[in-house]
Amino acid sequence: MMTSIMPGDPVEHAIAGLRAVLDGRANRRVLLLCDSTLADPLGVHIAQAGLARRDVDLISQGATAPPLYLAEVPDEIRHERLINASIRVAVDEAVRPAPAAKRARSMAAWLATDLPLAEVAQRLVLRARLRDAQGRVRILRFWDPRTTQYQSELYAGTVPASWIPGVTWMTIDGFARWQVLPDAPGPMQTVTPDWQRLARLGRINAVLQRLNADGLCVGPWVLDAVRHALDAAAACGIDDDEDAALFAAWRLRLDAPIERAPSFAALLREVQEEGGRLRNAAQDMDDEDWQQFAQEVQAREDLKA
Repeated sequence: MMTSIMPGDPVEHAIAGLRAVLDGRANRRVLLLCDSTLADPLGVHIAQAGLARRDVDLISQGATAPPLYLAEVPDEIRHERLINASIRVAVDEAVRPAPAAKRARSMAAWLATDLPLAEVAQRLVLRARLRDAQGRVRILRFWDPRTTQYQSELYAGTVPASWIPGVTWMTIDGFARWQVLPDAPGPMQTVTPDWQRLARLGRINAVLQRLNADGLCVGPWVLDAVRHALDAAAACGIDDDEDAALFAAWRLRLDAPIERAPSFAALLREVQEEGGRLRNAAQDMDDEDWQQFAQEVQAREDLKA
C-alpha cells in the first residue's frame, strides 16, 4: 500500500495543463488564488512582481485579516517564472512531509477568467458563505484542493465544473494531480452541500493526512479502504474525528482489524469509560504497541485456522 504514486513529473504535467487551457483563450490572463492561513511562500514574489492583489473578505475565527487573496497575472508568458513557481509550490505542499494537522495548501487555484479582480473576489465570498439547517452562517472551504478533489461526491451524479461562474478553475489536488474544472453551470455553484457528507470527506482527508505525514505515499486507490476503516471506528464507538483518524490510519498501516485485538478493546473501553480521548492515551504508545495489536489479531486468526 505504501508505494510511490508519482508516475511522472507533476510539475511539468501541471505547467502543460495550464498552458493548454490558456492556449484556448483570447488572452493569457490568470488569477492566483492563495490561502495564507498556514504559509504564504508566494507573497513576496507577488509583491516584487508588482501584481494587483485583492483580499477575499472571508475571515476565519481568530484571524486578524482575510487569509485568502487573489493576485492578477496579466500575462502568463511574461510572468512565466512566477507561474511556474506557483505550480512548484502547490506540488511541494501536496507531496512533502508535514504534520498531520498542519499541511499548508497556500497555492489553492489558478483561475482563467475575463472578470475583474473585485468581481471574482465577491463571487468567491458569496459561494463560501452558506447557512446550515439551523440557520447558522458557515464557511464552505471549497477553494481548498482537498475539497475540490471530492466535488463529484459532494454533488453526486454531476460533471465537475468551476465553483463560480465565469471562471475556469484549475488546481493541484491532495494527490498532486492536475485538475481542470470548466466554466459550466452546475449545482456546485449554487447548492448548499450536504454537511454530513462534507464532514465525512473531512474525516477521510484527516486519515490521508496521517498516512502521508512523511510524504505523499498513498493515492486515490486507498480511499475505499479509508472509508472502511472509518466505518470500523464508528462501529467501535469512536465518535471523535481526530480519534477516528488516528485509529483508521493505524488500521490501514498495519493492514489489520486492530479493533479485534483484546488489548486494544480493553484500552478503548478504559478510554471511553473515563470520558477521555484515544489520541491522549496513544501519546505514551510507540509503533511497537500498535504492532502488538495486529499481532494479537493474527494470533487469533491462526488459532481459528
